[in-house]
Order: sequence, then C-alpha cells, then structure tokens
Amino acid sequence: MWSIVHRLFTLGLIATTLPAVSSYAISKSAKLRTVVTTDMEQDDLASLIRYLLYTNDLDTQGIIYSSSVFHWAGNGNGTSLRWTGTRTIEDIVFKAYAEVYPNLRRHDPSYPTTKELLSTVRIGNIDFEGEMDKDTAGSDLIKELLLDNDPRKLYLQAWGGTNTIARALKSIEDRYSKSPNWAQTKEAISRKAVIMASGFQDDTYVDYITPHWPLIRVEELSAGYALWSYNCNKGQGNVRGLPDDNLYFTGEWIRPNIEMGPYGKLYRAWLDGQSMPGDPKDIFGNETAAAASWCKPLGPYDFLSEGDNVAFNPLLTTGLQDPTNPKLGGWGGRAKQNSTFPNLWVMAESEIGQNGTEVDLYTMSRWIAPIQNDFAARMQWTVTPKYSDGNHAPSVEILNGGSVKGLPGATVTLTGAVHDPDNDNVNISWWQYLEEGTYPGTVAVAAQGENRASVNIPANAKRGQTISIIMEGTDDGQFPLTRYDRVFIQVI
Repeated sequence: MWSIVHRLFTLGLIATTLPAVSSYAISKSAKLRTVVTTDMEQDDLASLIRYLLYTNDLDTQGIIYSSSVFHWAGNGNGTSLRWTGTRTIEDIVFKAYAEVYPNLRRHDPSYPTTKELLSTVRIGNIDFEGEMDKDTAGSDLIKELLLDNDPRKLYLQAWGGTNTIARALKSIEDRYSKSPNWAQTKEAISRKAVIMASGFQDDTYVDYITPHWPLIRVEELSAGYALWSYNCNKGQGNVRGLPDDNLYFTGEWIRPNIEMGPYGKLYRAWLDGQSMPGDPKDIFGNETAAAASWCKPLGPYDFLSEGDNVAFNPLLTTGLQDPTNPKLGGWGGRAKQNSTFPNLWVMAESEIGQNGTEVDLYTMSRWIAPIQNDFAARMQWTVTPKYSDGNHAPSVEILNGGSVKGLPGATVTLTGAVHDPDNDNVNISWWQYLEEGTYPGTVAVAAQGENRASVNIPANAKRGQTISIIMEGTDDGQFPLTRYDRVFIQVI
C-alpha cells in the first residue's frame, strides 16, 4: 500500500505533509536511523571499520561517497585531489566484513548482511569541493528517506562535506516549494533531519543549508578532532584523553587488540605499512615520508586518526545516549546550542575532571577507556565463532525511572538492576553528572549495598533545580564493557 501512496505523494497528487503514524513505522525496529556520507580518506576508513561493528545497534540506511575540501574526484581530466575512488567501501571493507559476518552474527543476529549493507551504498556529489549542482544516486537516496513515511528522525552523518546532503534538500525545495503545502512539508523535514557533521568540510552549510533550512538541527562536532583526529607529534606530546588512558592510543594496545584478524587488519595506524589510494607518498605508512609531512610520525602502530567518530558516537547504544537532547552527555560528549536560527549546536568546551578542575574536552575524553574496550571486544567477535568465548555488555537499569522528586535536605534512595549475559561480575558505581543538572554544586552520592545508592539533596537546592545521577556498570571481561542508566532528581 505504501508504495502507491508514496508514488502519489511524489507526483504531488496528495498532500505533501508527512504522516505521523504508518504501518511502516510499526513494523520497523526502534533503532536510530542514520545515513553516512564520507569522502573516504584513511581516517574515514578507520572510522568505518569501527562504525560497522555497531551496525547491529543502528539502522544504517545509506553509506554514500561524497567530496570535501580535502578530497574530490574531479571531472576526469586530471583535476582530482587526493581522491581515493568509489570502490574502497565495496571492494575492501565489505569484502572483509563478509568474511567475519558469520562470527559477528553469532554474537548478535541483528548484524546486517553484507548484501544489506551493499544495498545502501551510493555515489553522491563527488566531482569537486562543495559541488551540489546536480542530483546523484546519493542525494536521491537521502531525498527519498527524508520524504518517506518513517516517523523516526534521520541522522545524516557528514564525514566529509555536507554537499550531498545539501543537494538532497535542494531537490526537495525545487520540487515542492511552489506547492500550497510547502510550509508543512518543510517543517516536517526540518524536524526529521538531523545533521551530525565532523566539521564543515565545504561551504554548502553556510551557503545553502543555513539560509534555506535554518530549523534543521545541525551539530558541528569538529572540537572532537582534538581527541580523535590525526594524532601527530606537533611538539605538544601525544597524550590523548586522561593520562591513565593514553595506553589506548599506543601501538602496544592498538596492534594486538585492533589491527588483528581479516577485518581488523584493515584498520589504519601510524607506520603500519599500509597505503591509501590518493596518498601515493604514503605519508602515514612510511617513516621517511611522514617525517617530512605536516603530520609528524609517532611510534609504529600508534593511533593515527578516526576523526569521524564524532559524528556517530552520540548515536551508540550505551544507556546514556539520547540524540534527541544534545545537552545530555555520553560517549559523543555534550553539545550546547550555538544559535537558534540557524539551529546550530557545538561541543561543550570543558567539564569538571576527576581532580575537581575544568578540563578541556573532558566531555569526550572521560569515556576513552570504555569506548576503546568496547571497540576491542567487538573486534574480538570478528575472530570468535562461539558466543561463550566473547564478552558482551551488561544491561544496567535504575528501577526508580528516569525522574524522581525530593525536597531540599531530603535523602533519595535509588535502586538499580544489573544483568550480564556472560554471568560476569559487574562493578557498580553511582556518580553525579554535574554538568547535566541545573543545581550548580556537588551532592553526596553513597553506595548502599548491592545496586543501591542514596543521594542527599543539599539544603540550599532550589525548587525546580535538577540533579543528574548516573548508574554505571562495568563487567570483568578481558576488555571490560560498560553500560549506564540516568535519573534526574527534581527538587520540589
């Protein structure tokens, strides 16, 4: 039935508002719906290696080649810039994914098949930086997804430029802007689309999206580059994250835990001998070339770059994620609204660290150990055919619900429940996420027996203020896995 309705809709023969409820929505899972656009340089390749290990938790509906200020295909007359081609995903990444898919499926049967993933791949606007002059297979796919009747938000990841996304939006505007229902259609699409950009890598956000679609929420997350982007030795040291967590960026950890097996060996690390099309001098795999480049080499197999993780980390299922509310923290960090018109969000600059002082980018770096251990555990799945030989994350739940109320000076008792699918021991901790609440001070949080905690609401707390409390559970597997739940205490 829907195919008929969609045909009439696209012909303009029925109203162009998007339905709020449909049989399609009922039949689909509750997974977050997303599209990846990528200029497919080597840090995109490394991010894609990680991303595909989380496609069991996400509904990936498009993986689209696009261009950027750093990479474009050109017009075929020698005008390309560091272009890596339009077969890397299919011929390299998916070939290895297909090899390890039987193992991944044993750990979670909801992993998409290689065929399903291949069906999402398109070539978008790749000719030049910011090119959005014509419709492409990639822009058409995004357009169709924005116009379909799935009520879920569509998270559009921009790992390169936003030009293919912009082209899709322009095609919709060109087709429907003269319709009497254009205002409703535009409003519905502006609510549906969320752009998660690892930086603005062309001018199409400023030149087109901002003036024509100002109400689309856009998260510009390039501040996360300081953590995830090219790990160069620029005279400032190479410590990423917390000092105790720098192990996770060293070759000592990367090589045995990530660059292993038929899938993990595709991952890029410093001086690992691999090369990427478009970089013939191989500045990241060859010590002599790298020493002469803008990005000085670190030790062999040290962390190189996954700059585009910033676009999908906010979507990952951890118990903290709530992409509908960027103000909340999680593996993707907390965002803050930069402007309401256009609807632009950026990363919070700092948070209070373990030593009680402001730490730059702590909103992301505080999660390094759980993020990297989770990545390593999933990489182990690729070479582990038995479920019982892998580690799988615990589930953590606060039984009080997402919100409880309390008076100033009162004590609130919280109770949690934990389940580990491997019957591992799970260490539980309770802590205040200061920046998520509106009460400006710290509160006393005390564990009380197994899976219980008490929180003392300060006497000076004011009616209407909130206190965010996190329940965190970490198992004792080879790569400890961590999940969370959150409750807000409302002061009454």
